[in-house]
Amino acid sequence: MSNVVRRPYLGPRVRGLRTRELPRDKLISLIYANTLDEFLNILKTTTYNITLDKLSRDNLIDLRRALVRTYLEKVKSIFLGSGSDAKSVILSSLKFFEYENIRNLAFALKAGRNPEDFILWEPLEFTRRRHVVASLLGARGIEEVGERLRQIKHPAYKAFELAAKYGEDKLSIFLDRQWVEDFSTSHIAEKDKTLNAFTTDLREYINTLIALRARLWGLADELDELLIGKPSPIVRSAVRDPPTRFLDIANTAPWGEILVDMVAEAPTLENIVTAMDNIYPAYIKQLSNIYTAKFSEFSLGALAAHVEYLRAEVMTLIRAASLLAEGVPAEKRRKIFEPLTR
Repeated sequence: MSNVVRRPYLGPRVRGLRTRELPRDKLISLIYANTLDEFLNILKTTTYNITLDKLSRDNLIDLRRALVRTYLEKVKSIFLGSGSDAKSVILSSLKFFEYENIRNLAFALKAGRNPEDFILWEPLEFTRRRHVVASLLGARGIEEVGERLRQIKHPAYKAFELAAKYGEDKLSIFLDRQWVEDFSTSHIAEKDKTLNAFTTDLREYINTLIALRARLWGLADELDELLIGKPSPIVRSAVRDPPTRFLDIANTAPWGEILVDMVAEAPTLENIVTAMDNIYPAYIKQLSNIYTAKFSEFSLGALAAHVEYLRAEVMTLIRAASLLAEGVPAEKRRKIFEPLTR
């Protein structure tokens, strides 16, 4: 049975999501804004419903909440009235915010800050997972957060175990890894071939990033423990081959050409790792186009790709505003966001 016949409602909803993405000219104007005032003024002309009168380093958390709230409203428009399989995809995707809240809570504890100041409850209420993060409040340190997660059998505890073994500074990427593993092993991802293909692509990207970082960390021999599943040829190349050879092999991946363009002038391992972080939004944008063309807008794979790109768009805006607030020079900001402007 074709995706169109199985889910006739989904195509129009996915098309609706695509129309709510930022136009390219608006996105470029935002990420290259010169001041926070300019950023805010441009943002108010877009679909993001921002009511802030002033933007500063002190209220970036309010911007983050407002952007995520608008993102959730966009996702809700496709969630309501969808079938159970499409709803499962959206809930699995939104679980990213569960891991993000766990990350922010842990980092707040480490910094001696109040964790509740950094938690976004709206995504947890949408997914009915508020109780997970609420159960972590009152923990006295990162180790206790990991232990509480282990007690409730939450997959995120594995990230804390890896961080305890290899360094707390690596907790962030281990949590990203765990979200991807959680998504890729969900029942719906294992059942639907288009969604399985999407999560397989995500898994290869995060595995490659981990393999490259493992070389910098001096943990290449521990790669089997760090990866999700078995390494692909690209991942094996990332951990053992010279950078130029790795780039030749990586060029076959959906993100490979973007990566090669970013590091062509200086293909060092350090530059490749930095570029892999920066290309993610552009990669997901490309993936959403690929899945729409390959499987149609009626497929769960295309739905997942478009929902993930909207999240990546929000994270890009939050990052752009944060870099502005920190006074990062324009040239450095341009380098970070260059993949999205090509």
